[in-house]
Amino acid sequence: MTEARRVVIIEDDQDLRESIIRFLSVSGVVAEGVGSVLEFYKEVVTRDFDVAVVDVNLPDQSGFTLADYLRRKTDLGIIIITARDGMEDRVRGYGAGADLYLVKPVNMPELAAAIVNLARRRRERTAEVSAPPPAEQWTLERTSWTLVSPLGVKILLSGQERTLVKCLAEAGGEPIARADLCTVLGYDEAGGDSRALDATVQRLRRKIESATGRPAPLESGYRRGYSCSGLLRMT
Repeated sequence: MTEARRVVIIEDDQDLRESIIRFLSVSGVVAEGVGSVLEFYKEVVTRDFDVAVVDVNLPDQSGFTLADYLRRKTDLGIIIITARDGMEDRVRGYGAGADLYLVKPVNMPELAAAIVNLARRRRERTAEVSAPPPAEQWTLERTSWTLVSPLGVKILLSGQERTLVKCLAEAGGEPIARADLCTVLGYDEAGGDSRALDATVQRLRRKIESATGRPAPLESGYRRGYSCSGLLRMT
């Protein structure tokens, strides 16, 4: 189920404010209203809204000033509603950061559609920002036993290093137990605390970081062995 859009109405005309809230509720928008900028700062400024609908002629501060604050401090969609229909006022409203400037009497279906659109755009931006970055692609060239970084830097591997990297590539990002790696690498001390395995991993890390100037894609975890933190393919 899609989460409801949330809007705050900053409007000192109580009848108009309540009319907007009632209409929006029918449109599937969750709305809260306040009658002044002070009330907004005290009651709802810290809550999570998608859109703010701001009247210009508020009793304690200009709606233009509030719109400018919201644009600088938040990522809310901003709609100004006002009886002031002059071109200078419109320019001032958009200059303060409004996404839309509507003149009273407000057309309720238009207002609801604008809120839904701005809320959708805000949530899309938020999803893009919060999405994890794509994993980096490393490549193991089996013919030359060379590891190639995402930027194309080539690192020539020793016999033990290429065996280790091959195991990690075949695991597809899943961790490989330390004991299993020790067995593959031919270490006698195939227990979970093998220092020879750790030494090999550390040498490989230093080699990669020295050649590329970036962290090596090798991860270790307590009792989990080793894994590749990026995408690692073989060619």
